[in-house]
Amino acid sequence: MSEVAAAAQLVVTSKREITVDHLDRGKLDALGTPVERSWLFTYHEIQPVDSAYLYRVTTSLFENHVSFLSSIRRNPSAKTVPQITFDDGHRSNYEKAFPILERFGAKATFFVLAGCVSCSSNYISWEQAREMALEGHRIASHGWSHRILTQCDSSELEREISGSKGEIEDRLGVEVDSISAPGGRWNERVVEACGRAGYKYLFHSNPWMPISFRKSIRLQGRQMVTGRMGSPLLQKLLQISPARRQYLRARYAAKERVRLILGDQLYHKLWCWLANWDPGEGVELQVDEPPKINRTARESKTS
Repeated sequence: MSEVAAAAQLVVTSKREITVDHLDRGKLDALGTPVERSWLFTYHEIQPVDSAYLYRVTTSLFENHVSFLSSIRRNPSAKTVPQITFDDGHRSNYEKAFPILERFGAKATFFVLAGCVSCSSNYISWEQAREMALEGHRIASHGWSHRILTQCDSSELEREISGSKGEIEDRLGVEVDSISAPGGRWNERVVEACGRAGYKYLFHSNPWMPISFRKSIRLQGRQMVTGRMGSPLLQKLLQISPARRQYLRARYAAKERVRLILGDQLYHKLWCWLANWDPGEGVELQVDEPPKINRTARESKTS
């Protein structure tokens, strides 16, 4: 079988394994919204000035977004309820986004890299994370080091999934039942590891895939927000037609086939070029060698 055919077959097979959990209708998601109504928007870095980097959103644009999304959430007749999430735990999440969220009375979920919190000036500190949690925001896991979970061996996967959960819970005294997969990459092995660790929710990056339920884990996609997306586009996403959704689902599947053919390393290089990413922008995804890791609080206590 050719490499292209094998990649396509893998996508088809993975799709057959996903079944929508119709019993979830009417239940609440990790953010307190009926699962069939929630739509998740994911931010990364919020800064005062614009940048060529695709995932940097200016503070003024973010403020417009929060104002618009808050108005939708206050509308009891809204068919789709937006949720705000963040990935990585960049310092701007606390310094720029947190005050804006508080001003509008909006709450968000911050998926942080547990092994990176307080490790450098690029990340939030545990004190800042605790402050946000005390104000009603959720602190959840984005793994330990931003390593692609599907690339991890057993010990690495344990550290990324279970270790990150335990670290956040130990540091903040909160329950962590949600994890977002770095790069949106997940597979059956990752789902099983999340179940063993005690997670209830696994979030990925495909907003067009129906919410599904596997091995006690609910899977849901999220819409990545870029600096080019104004509030009108967010509104269109919340009102998207079934036919348009089907088209975008097929387009996303085509992108996934390209990624499978290129491999994670080459695809990441292409992504960096398209997103105008450089080492001074955002938080890099680990796609090559496992990074040097910090010890967990539990390990420090026992050493």
